[in-house]
Amino acid sequence: MRFRSLLGLACAGALAAQTFERPQRAVTDPGVITTRQDITPAGVQAVFQGRVYGVSFGESAGELWVLTANQVYRFDWHANRVLDRVPLEGSAGLQGISYDATRRRALVAAALRKAGTAQVALLSVERGSMRVLAGDLGSHIAGAVAAGERIAAVPLIANNQLAVIELVSGRLLGKVGTAIAPFGAALDRAGATAWVSNWGGRAPTSKDLTAPTGLAPNADRVVVDGRGIAATGELTRVDLNAMRVTDRVAVGLHPTALAWDETRQRLYVANGNEDTVSVVDTRARRVVQTFPLQPFRQRVKGIAPTALALAAEGRLLLVACGGINAVAILDSAAGKLEGLIPTAWYPNHVALSPDGRYLAVSSLLGVGSGWREEPRKRFVHAYRGSVSVIPWPDAAQLASYTTAVAENNHLEVGLPTVTERATAPRKAPAPIPLRAGEPSLIEHVVYIIKENRTYDQVFGDLERGNGDPSLVMFGWPVTPNQHRLAEQFVLLDNFYATGGNSGDGHQWLTQANETDYCMWPGYAGRSYPFDGTDPIAYSHGGFLWDAALKAGKTVRVYGEYAGRLGESSASQRLELLERWRKGEDFTRQWKIRAPLEPLNAILASNYPSYSTAIPDVVRAQILLADIRRWETEGRMPNLVLVQLPSNHTRGTAPGWSTPKAMVADNDLALGQIVEALTRTRFWRRMAIFVVEDDAQNGVDHVDGHRTVALVISPYARRGWVDSTFYSQTSMVKTIELILGLPALSLFDLIATPMHASFTSGADYTGYTAVAPEQSLFEVNPPLQSLRGQARRDALDSMKMRFDVPDAAPTERLNRILWRNVRGLGAPYPGARRAAFAPLALELDDEER
Repeated sequence: MRFRSLLGLACAGALAAQTFERPQRAVTDPGVITTRQDITPAGVQAVFQGRVYGVSFGESAGELWVLTANQVYRFDWHANRVLDRVPLEGSAGLQGISYDATRRRALVAAALRKAGTAQVALLSVERGSMRVLAGDLGSHIAGAVAAGERIAAVPLIANNQLAVIELVSGRLLGKVGTAIAPFGAALDRAGATAWVSNWGGRAPTSKDLTAPTGLAPNADRVVVDGRGIAATGELTRVDLNAMRVTDRVAVGLHPTALAWDETRQRLYVANGNEDTVSVVDTRARRVVQTFPLQPFRQRVKGIAPTALALAAEGRLLLVACGGINAVAILDSAAGKLEGLIPTAWYPNHVALSPDGRYLAVSSLLGVGSGWREEPRKRFVHAYRGSVSVIPWPDAAQLASYTTAVAENNHLEVGLPTVTERATAPRKAPAPIPLRAGEPSLIEHVVYIIKENRTYDQVFGDLERGNGDPSLVMFGWPVTPNQHRLAEQFVLLDNFYATGGNSGDGHQWLTQANETDYCMWPGYAGRSYPFDGTDPIAYSHGGFLWDAALKAGKTVRVYGEYAGRLGESSASQRLELLERWRKGEDFTRQWKIRAPLEPLNAILASNYPSYSTAIPDVVRAQILLADIRRWETEGRMPNLVLVQLPSNHTRGTAPGWSTPKAMVADNDLALGQIVEALTRTRFWRRMAIFVVEDDAQNGVDHVDGHRTVALVISPYARRGWVDSTFYSQTSMVKTIELILGLPALSLFDLIATPMHASFTSGADYTGYTAVAPEQSLFEVNPPLQSLRGQARRDALDSMKMRFDVPDAAPTERLNRILWRNVRGLGAPYPGARRAAFAPLALELDDEER
């Protein structure tokens, strides 16, 4: 939730093309960490604009090579000085940097732009210059580069191959098929053997339960469990002389980073979705030990080991733990925890200096939301990745660091003695119990998920609360129901989306977690997993509906994780709006089947999945029919999830509904649903939660993640402004407490429940929806009627993809929306970008 430095701080930020300015020694804007964790990185920090993908020591302990999303830096951390900076014409590989000491250069794996596609290459970077050592290796995304004396190996994540390159000539020696989604490789000293980790696990057999990793007809199928989540992890052993796989070894879920102690014949494997490290005997070629990563008294999910390194001549194993923002030091023989070192946000690579005195840790998200200059009008898609250089701690310092990590995560260090859920003592029922298992006055939860708005965009015009009216785009005339609900019930003016886009926002909303596969992300070329189309994306902790069903609750899902309907036409949307105006029945219009197969048992199959061509008022009509049926039958599900995505908008594409019309459609649908629910017999024991999946399509004066959220219940405080720090995981935790469910992950376990938004005294007054002043039928003008910037915006909008959320370049779309709503002459806010978001669909658009 906040950032503070344990030692010195150095910033390496915006650098001129040729003259490298001296980095600042302080971050003036402390930032927001949306997971509620505190960030207290040890050592000296070098903070870079953008994500950091990897780090390696160079010729000495004072020289670092740093790989950001699209830059390579050579950095003298002692002098706080950037020595060289080389831009990448593309995007960095994941842990895609290794120092070649023999040739005194850095080896970088990256996906370079080439004829509109991304082609993986191995690059040689030497003192300010870069050349392609080997190009056209594969497509979309590169994994962690491994280098020896003679050869290098690059995992081709999207191609299920390992590329092997001769280092002197750059000649491609061959490609070897691996298992699914290879991430990392480790080479022996002779260059004869490679071990490869495979994120997606083994190839399935005819007897396995499987699911595809994306919508492509030839998408890989992976083995899944009964919840639809990827269920295997595998290492492949490659004979580099014969260029073939000789052995396959089953390990934990999401195997990524590798560390090979060739002398002791031990290979260590980070299992990112299982919170373990597998130990493989490389002679016997089998797992001989599994080290659990559970440093706290409370057993949790989401530790997320991301990187490994051996220290002290192999006696110690360093494990970067992305979920708890720490490096764990383990006894490499027994797996005993020696201590924890605090890092910045989401450590993702670790290196030891040549003399063994210093540890360098790169952190993907760094020091959280903020900017080097005066923070004002923030946009979500930027962040400050960092590198920490930490002197090797003595016993006293390590003990202090370990305590700091526990405090940062609001937990206690020690052997796990508490399981995910303890038996709660009997208490009198309360709206929001203090602990899971205690009785609640609420029996029915409706969880409504919308798209992409910031707080200031919608609520900046409210007199109460912390809003900025200069940033309002969809105020009272467009969103009267959201405004009335915020005024009649609770206004949440300090609520944050935990993630930065739909690909991770839906993970946080339904799993209270985001796996390493989404965080990096590793799905480029496979999927965009907002909709249940990639089982590698999902957390081993499972979905909210899984927990509810296991607890004996009834569940119904409307649209969420139900796939997508694909691209369609503006005329279809206008036709559906006209049919809705005439009162036609849509309950038999669609027949949806979710790609996440187990979800179909609780899915409302007549409720359409994601598509901007379907108005939300049409969706609402289908749900209203079910609400009437529940009332008639006297039975309502305990948990109802509803997707209302129309407020995503489609820019100013001619013939489509205008942005304001689409947001107004979304608002009216929400109002109608809330009105109908408050008129039922179930209202007396109901809570309705409304939230955006992310906040990326606008700016906000507090933080780019601050978003619109609502709490509606007889037990909600009336006319109340709740400024408590909440995030999406707070909402998930509150739902869990109501329904008596265990935490899904570390993040909902430590989240602040929304007690302050509720009261023990009930007010059963219902809600009456109002029609927005903004017409739902307003359409963007035809192209031939437009000139100048308006015409350029329309042409841009026509080229953008809207069949999936976030496929359109966010920065460009946001400016189009701003000009459309506020006028062509209104200056766009001087946005200071906020915390983070993963890789873009387009190479120049770091948003997904």
